[in-house]
Formats: sequence, structure tokens, C-alpha cells
Amino acid sequence: MNDLLNQFNLDSGEKFSFVNYLINIVLCAILLYILSRIYVKFGRSLSNRYQLSKVLIVVGVTTFIIISIVKSSLALSLGLVGALSIIRFRTAIKEPEELGYFFMAIAIGLGFGANQLLPTVIGAFVLFLIIFLAGKRSTKSMSSQNLLVSKIAMEGEDRSTIQKNIMDILAHNSSRTELIRMNLNEDQLDYNFLVVLKDMNGINDITKDLTGLDNKMSITFIDSQNMTI
Repeated sequence: MNDLLNQFNLDSGEKFSFVNYLINIVLCAILLYILSRIYVKFGRSLSNRYQLSKVLIVVGVTTFIIISIVKSSLALSLGLVGALSIIRFRTAIKEPEELGYFFMAIAIGLGFGANQLLPTVIGAFVLFLIIFLAGKRSTKSMSSQNLLVSKIAMEGEDRSTIQKNIMDILAHNSSRTELIRMNLNEDQLDYNFLVVLKDMNGINDITKDLTGLDNKMSITFIDSQNMTI
């Protein structure tokens, strides 16, 4: 009975080691930083990978801190379950790849928070190697581009037809296309797309087809790999 009651004692009796805690959190942050760079380079998500890569580090370090606090106390663990039950994520994760990287960040935080250095480091580097080998070939052959299209609206033109024609051209010349922003007014139509191209020749093909649709159309390509926040 005493052993059971001791589980609910907030003072676990485990001596806190500042040096050990500092080493763990630094190593955790380093691995999470490596994970974020791998996600930026090898991730295939069309969303802004630079922004999400920063979130991965925050999620992992936060997990480390939480596990470091609650790992030796059943009472704190139960309190954590109750606290997390009221959290709701309002933004849906669009792609399974993003969920996978979040799980990796949480796993790294859990491992270091539980003071399991060797299994965590070995497991993390095995995952990094798998991602590197799987993504190396596809990274060389594909490019993610931010495309800005601006067209002056002519009287009598059907805007839905114009939009469909633009989308058809992009779908024909790219592997994936996502409409990020659309701004329509009386005089001008503005679109912002994220497109994944198999090679850089796709830029020339898209430009040729869009100018064939309207030679006065404004077309701007921005390499999304080099975008900064």
C-alpha cells in the first residue's frame, strides 16, 4: 500500500542532475535540428516546409520537458493526461508526411526525456538514413516552385473558364499543383500556386502554354526551397 501511495507523491525522491538534464536537452535539440533540415531538404509537402521545420524543434523540446517532469510521478502523469484531453488542434494536417515527422520529433523528445540516450540516438540516425536514401533520388529530379500568375480581365471573358484553362496547363506540365491564393477584382485576376516539377524544363513548358493563352499574362516563378520567413 505504501508503494502505491508513493506513486502519487509529487516528490519522487529522484535526485535531479542539472548536468545530465543539460546534456540531454542539448542532444535532443541537436537531433531535432537535424530532423528539421532533413524535412526541408527531402520533404515532399507543398506547404511551407521552412515554417513547419521550426515547429518540429519546438514540439520535440516541449515533449522532452514534459517527460522529464512527469516520468517519475504517477500523479503528474495522470494530471498530464487530463490536461492534454482538453487540447484540440484546429488546423488539420494536410499530408501524412507531416504527421510522420511530428511523430519522429515527439519520439526524440520522449527518448531523451526518459533518459534513454543510446536507443534514441541509434533509432534517430537509422530513420535519418532511411529518409536520406529514399529521398536522395527524388530530390534530384523534382523541384518545388511558387508560381504567381496575374492576368488583366477583359470585358466579356468568363473567369471560371480562364481559371480552368490555367489549372489544366499546370496539371499537364507538373506532378502536383496546389492553389494557395486567389484574388479576383474587376480589372485583374491574381493566382498563387505551388507546383512540383519533374525537371526545370517544366518552367519553360508552363510559360509557353500560359503566354499562348494570353501573351500579356504576368508569370513569376519563385523557388520555394529558397523562400525565407
